[in-house]
Amino acid sequence: MLIGLLFGCRKRDDRPPRSPEESADVVYAWYKFIANVQRPANPQPVVILNFRNFAFIGVGLYESVRPGSKGAASLSTRLYQMPSMPQADMSQRYLWSASANAALASMFKLFLVGLTDANKASIDSLENVNYNRFKASTPDDVLARSQAFGRSIAAAIYNWSTTDNFNLSSVGYVAPPVTPGSWVPTPPAFATVGPFLKDSRPFLENTLTAIAPPIPFPYSEDTSSHFYKEAKNVYDIGKNLTDQQKAIANWWADAGGAGLGIPAPYHALSIITWVQEKQRAKLWQAAEVYAKTGIAIKDGNIITFRSKYHYNLLRPVAYIQRLIDSAWVSYLPNPPYPDYTSGLVGFYAPFIQVLIRAYGDIPVTDNAYDWRGLTPRQYSSLSVLLKEAADSRVYAGIHYQFTQDISVTIGKELGNEVADIRLVSSKSESAWDY
Repeated sequence: MLIGLLFGCRKRDDRPPRSPEESADVVYAWYKFIANVQRPANPQPVVILNFRNFAFIGVGLYESVRPGSKGAASLSTRLYQMPSMPQADMSQRYLWSASANAALASMFKLFLVGLTDANKASIDSLENVNYNRFKASTPDDVLARSQAFGRSIAAAIYNWSTTDNFNLSSVGYVAPPVTPGSWVPTPPAFATVGPFLKDSRPFLENTLTAIAPPIPFPYSEDTSSHFYKEAKNVYDIGKNLTDQQKAIANWWADAGGAGLGIPAPYHALSIITWVQEKQRAKLWQAAEVYAKTGIAIKDGNIITFRSKYHYNLLRPVAYIQRLIDSAWVSYLPNPPYPDYTSGLVGFYAPFIQVLIRAYGDIPVTDNAYDWRGLTPRQYSSLSVLLKEAADSRVYAGIHYQFTQDISVTIGKELGNEVADIRLVSSKSESAWDY
């Protein structure tokens, strides 16, 4: 009886094919393209701002193809204070990859800062190339309708983003009284960054108050204490760095200046895109994963910076120079905010866990630096990749090992919460079951 009902419903359904049946190639091409556009930017894009922007772009991508998947819920029914999105006229036909094409082109121009006129022209050019490819096999009215819908989603997402209270400034911030173990700006005396990021509107309501657990042992300057041993571990590693450890620290620092490094959001997006292409994710599945990885990254950032300025823990370099070796310097410069918890892991652990939930703990190749001729790094699993990324900051002299380990645990918990968001009424439609 159930089989008969399903086939009966299919005969009466004259909607266009579900977007999972459409290729996601246009989406992958866009994410690779925009990394190439922004990589040589000078000055480089602000990492935290770009992570935030790409989170909104991922949500917009999902909404631009969502109506093509039966039973798929709008993220406006799942995310905190997200307004209703424009509705497609499902009595009409759409090409959802064309909707995604128009939405991404619009959102990149709306969200990304520092785009030159040449950059914007190249975005228009790629949009037109894709449009002409679609035009060869799609009726004009379907293509026009699909483009208009994608652009309406882009505008709605951008308008919503302007109210999220994102604030990188430190104007008005009053540092707490200095106590033993308090963070102080590290060489070369960077100004404080991000004390108000905790007040950004999250995607998940639980993130409004989420914070890392307390540091697992008290601050101490006693040479027999756990805290001293953690700092000494960073010192010992830094004094004896191998070439391999230096290479790992550099790989995950994404540093080097305009045209040399790759802004961290694009490193993350390179991994996400590689995994999805390798898994042959179709359009709706890919869009869901881009949305969820972005949600995880943005909320991970909020939790990280709330924790940083709540615990206000000094960096290893400050402790080491005062108590162990005044001449010691970290392999890489320290970021301008407190140690606990880890910024890099706060971004990476949540989205890696989303990928694991979607595709399994699969082997992965990180080819983010192919453009520089660097050999891609191979990992037996996504978990191994995450472990290396976390350890890289200890090699760099930037974090204590306990900071990284706890940050991984917190990030995985957040990633699971995001992965648990159900967006379809039927399990067989879910990206997590492909």
